[in-house]
Amino acid sequence: MKQKSSDSHLIEIKNMSLQIGSAKLLNAISFKIGTQEIVSLVGESGSGKSLTALSLLGLHPNKARIEADKIDFNGSDIQYLSSKDWQKIRGKSIGMIFQEPQSSLNPSMRCGKQLQEVLQQHTSLSVKDQKQEIIDVLNEVQLSDTKRILKSYPHQLSGGQKQRIMIALALLCKPKLLIADEPTTALDVTVQKEIIQLLKSLQKKYQMGILFISHDLALVKQLANKVFVMYQGKIVEEGETENLFNNPQHPYTKGLLFARPKTDVRLKRLPTLADYQSGGFQPNLISSEERQKRHLKLYNKAPLLEVRGLEKTYTKRTWRGDQKGFKALHALDFSLYPGETLGLVGESGCGKSTLAKALIYLDPPSQGSIHYEGKPMVKSTSALQKIRKEIQFIFQDPYAALHPLKTIGNAITEVLHVHQITSAADEQQKRCVELLNQVGLSAFFSNRYPHELSGGQRQRAVIARALATEPKLLICDESVAALDISVQAQVLNLLNDLKIELGLSYLFISHDLAVVKYMSDRVMVMEKGRLIELQEADQLYKHPEQAYTQKLIDAIPSMA
Repeated sequence: MKQKSSDSHLIEIKNMSLQIGSAKLLNAISFKIGTQEIVSLVGESGSGKSLTALSLLGLHPNKARIEADKIDFNGSDIQYLSSKDWQKIRGKSIGMIFQEPQSSLNPSMRCGKQLQEVLQQHTSLSVKDQKQEIIDVLNEVQLSDTKRILKSYPHQLSGGQKQRIMIALALLCKPKLLIADEPTTALDVTVQKEIIQLLKSLQKKYQMGILFISHDLALVKQLANKVFVMYQGKIVEEGETENLFNNPQHPYTKGLLFARPKTDVRLKRLPTLADYQSGGFQPNLISSEERQKRHLKLYNKAPLLEVRGLEKTYTKRTWRGDQKGFKALHALDFSLYPGETLGLVGESGCGKSTLAKALIYLDPPSQGSIHYEGKPMVKSTSALQKIRKEIQFIFQDPYAALHPLKTIGNAITEVLHVHQITSAADEQQKRCVELLNQVGLSAFFSNRYPHELSGGQRQRAVIARALATEPKLLICDESVAALDISVQAQVLNLLNDLKIELGLSYLFISHDLAVVKYMSDRVMVMEKGRLIELQEADQLYKHPEQAYTQKLIDAIPSMA
């Protein structure tokens, strides 16, 4: 049951605009948050959500000029506070959960020390009382192994544990307002569900207001009382959650609502924002008969990739000289067929990426065999060079996958040169432009650097680079995890188009089960290094054989 809005307002903003130079980044933003209300700001990257939140903490860029009729917090005007006054509010009266805990936590400090710093800054508690306060809040965010957590550095914790540390940091001083900026992005669906439930329970306990920022409306529906939709620095639609979801008015809101893949129907193409803004989108469904006919033809062929008894064990030597082993993969058996998209799902740490790297000997398997096009893979330089030409990777983070000092054109032509696809400079440039056009980018992007592209454009550039070797199999490792919902829809549509156009096969790895179902012919489920289930995608979601698979499916955020 969602907390009812109070008559009094914790936050009241009226006509707030933010400008840097001649660029107006926020334009006449107005909204209110009740003292015990959960309000959500939704929109894509660059819409102004995070900038709005940072303005409520006095953390907006120094060059920014803010103008507003009113910016009140808890009945006080905070528009003209000094830096010293802001320091008294931040962390004490207003807590903030940042989007990326790995970059928000200090990598060189133990988590206990980072928690203690907050209490030292804002309270006069003794060291003993500080420690007890920290233990209490860690228990509240369901980190019961407090002794280990306090001594751990951030890199020694899982993504879900780091996010809980961020929540604990924000809650230590029992703030009146909690700002949660994309607190579940890139987390497993099960961890995501736990974090949402945790925020709801803590909100009731502390009777605080929450400003929840997200691009995922399925999550917003589970948590918020009221929703404000942001687009290009403006609020284009607002309303009570149920009303807005049941009867969206603005084309942009409709695009955000319906661009996410659904698990109950199978569309030929996902709708994008452009479809709703033009007003011409008509859903085109794939019938079960069409799908069965395609699969009959698909699985009549010989496998492209056959994996038998694949294992991966990591060993390390202890200080005594003994060897300790950790088995990351346990005797995996599966096949992947030409033209197939084989999905791979499981929680973080289950071995998905380890398997992907083992398939092309980036991290060689310890045991087992891999056959490609009916022939065993041989661990020799020339053989692996051929395999890595025909099996390409699309990584999760396109920004990290591209060299920051090389243009997109150089990144692509380098691949053409290394794999000796073409040696003449003019031919390389011509092929580069062809590849960019193939993924929906123009020749203009050839001279751009990665930081000059949006997230979706960078991912398209990475796909173009992967296609440069004319591969037969693409391994997509969380390749749309960090993208906005509408950009994600564009990239998924592109991958499906390329699959048909070029006769590609995909191993599609993701923690987002709705996306995997939409993309896949069959789905593999991994748990703790073991392959526990392999079924046709629709059947797996309707009739999962394993309790773990059912748990993953139950955790998918629902729009219903």
